[in-house]
Amino acid sequence: MSIHLEQEVSDFSERRLRLAGAITDYSNWLDKQHGIDAERSLRLTDAATSLRQDKLVVAFVAEFSRGKTELINALFFSDHGQRLLPSDAGRTTMCPTELFFNAGEAPALSLLPIETRRREESLTTLKHIPIEWCRVSLDPTDPRQMQQCLQKLTETRPMPAVEAIELGLWSGEDASERHQLRADGTVEVPAWRYAMVNYPHPLLQAGLIILDTPGLNALGAEPELTLSVIPSAHAVMYLLATDTGVTRSDLEIWQKHVHRHANYHVAVLNKIDMLWDELKSDAEVQAAIERQAEETARVLKLPRSRVFTVSAQKALVATIKHDAALRLRSGIESLEYLLAHQVIPSRRDMLHHAVSREVMGSLEESRSDLDARLKRSSDELVQLTQLSGKNRELIEQTRASLQQEKDSYDATAVHFRITRKMLQGQGEQLMANLSEATLDEICTSGRAVMEGSWTTHGLTHGIRQMSEQMNDRLLQATKMADSMLESLERAYVRFHRDHHLPKMQVPRLDLGAYRHRLKILMQETDAFCRDPANLLLEKNFMIRRFYGGLVEAARKAFSLARTEAERWLRIALDPVMTRIREHKQYLDTRLSSLQRILENMGTLHNRMAQIKQEVSDMRHDKVALSRIAAQLAA
Repeated sequence: MSIHLEQEVSDFSERRLRLAGAITDYSNWLDKQHGIDAERSLRLTDAATSLRQDKLVVAFVAEFSRGKTELINALFFSDHGQRLLPSDAGRTTMCPTELFFNAGEAPALSLLPIETRRREESLTTLKHIPIEWCRVSLDPTDPRQMQQCLQKLTETRPMPAVEAIELGLWSGEDASERHQLRADGTVEVPAWRYAMVNYPHPLLQAGLIILDTPGLNALGAEPELTLSVIPSAHAVMYLLATDTGVTRSDLEIWQKHVHRHANYHVAVLNKIDMLWDELKSDAEVQAAIERQAEETARVLKLPRSRVFTVSAQKALVATIKHDAALRLRSGIESLEYLLAHQVIPSRRDMLHHAVSREVMGSLEESRSDLDARLKRSSDELVQLTQLSGKNRELIEQTRASLQQEKDSYDATAVHFRITRKMLQGQGEQLMANLSEATLDEICTSGRAVMEGSWTTHGLTHGIRQMSEQMNDRLLQATKMADSMLESLERAYVRFHRDHHLPKMQVPRLDLGAYRHRLKILMQETDAFCRDPANLLLEKNFMIRRFYGGLVEAARKAFSLARTEAERWLRIALDPVMTRIREHKQYLDTRLSSLQRILENMGTLHNRMAQIKQEVSDMRHDKVALSRIAAQLAA
């Protein structure tokens, strides 16, 4: 493993924790100011927690026997001095495998039996049901024990061909699979449906998650992988063999499961050592490798810069034997550079954008509020200084003028409270369009269309209806938010014009990303239904499985849209109410102070001293807020 790659992942982790700490500091700062409301506190706590728990997901995808597991060993686990994950000729890792670190649990290999494919629950749901998993303890201090335990990833078991067909694990009509049928009517299938490895490796501890997905059959049999898991990965390494180039099954995986989905994907031509030929010069060998890379880029329609050539096996050997020349020739350093200088910085920028969107807007509101409070206190101090030594009549005139200002302000505030009550009602209607009950109704309706007709036509019809209804709800919510925003902006302008409150701007509610996700799911359905392989057989089980995966992904998109709308409503309504309360409190305090001065002229200087202290405290608070802002922007 490259020291530089490890350092970049470590720096990424430290930045996440630093940002989370800055958000917590900001929450404490707000609490010190005027008592943070529970909802705002929860929002900031959630943002800090999300940062601390954020993971960088790198998925390795390929047909069987392309060397994915060996590449994972070479990139991340070569410091063990041996292969950590099972890697040998032919099919090795038989099920999708997720490697991560959870400090709250002991190191272990968790395996989900293949029989759970009969269940309705999704993989995401089953991950939260520990009783369904077979657990094997791992000893991180004993590489040999870990290696032996992880051999379970290669396990298979016989299954009646009829059951294998039903579960989508074998097809008698596929010529490449017919030979697997035994005389007793069974075929060999993976023993496990999914595997999770909780292991305290430095990169995994820093927040990296590695996903190993084996082969076309595994991807096709688990729609959740292609509809949710792979699209959510931050980078996808797509492996091919240099000696064969892009085969038909390679291209099928690429077109179906990778190139339209992944955030960042590259092709990796593995096993370049197959072209190393002692009877050819280095230049000739390199030219042959380059021809394969250019052809791969052409077939996959990728820029040549997105195609990497490596020998994972030689890279692993070179690292273990400390052979710098062989390691350089293996090409592994180019992939390490990609992860360190493109994938990780890209995720870092995404995190920074998310923090800016969630926290920086609130912080700017706080900065603006603090500036306004400083100005008000400074103005009051100047006014009291001018009143020092003046007669009671002049002070009474000042108090009367302030009372008139307060009466006008109270009238505006009352008018806004009426407006706010109306907007709260509209907000409830907006959220009703995105509620869990609405989503359940849409999904139930979509499923009803398919009941009794589990065909690709029924699937298309059911998913299209569900997608259109969800999209319609998102559009309605967006239109209602636009209408609410117009009312809010008029109220904000009035407060700014009549009472000199700082200008406030609320962004529009944009649910376009979630509508786009629903559109992608619809395209996935069309592609599934057009696939000849899904039209040949009685595929009720597979159609139900695919439908379940689609619903899971649609629910997630709809749920995220609901969260976005809730956040927008808070941003739209909360800041102005905070400023109204603060300005009212300021006017009340000034009136009360002037009244006390009228009753006892000796309190004038006491009030001036109090304001001076308040101004000093606010300046210190401003410095603290600037420090927090700098930490968030760093």
